[in-house]
Amino acid sequence: MNYDNYEQKIVETYGVNLQNYPLGVMQNPGKIGCREDLIKLLNSLVNSSCLWVRLTKDELAECKKKNQECEAHGEQVYKPQKQQTKGPKAMKESGA
Repeated sequence: MNYDNYEQKIVETYGVNLQNYPLGVMQNPGKIGCREDLIKLLNSLVNSSCLWVRLTKDELAECKKKNQECEAHGEQVYKPQKQQTKGPKAMKESGA
């Protein structure tokens, strides 16, 4: 799952949202710092207090609008993609 661009790659693309995520900002579970937070996340998923919901067309449009407004005001909603670099294999193939 794309945690860095969750809003764009998951919510806006598929029209779903993880409702009642207990840890604030969506992040890769491997980057959650302490065991207690992982247990909190697991328990909320198991007991369905945190669950995936499908957004209506109106909710999705409002979400996109809000994200674009936040970006326009300087908040980073959409993380820029990394630029692909030429590795050793690409250099050999191009004759460089």
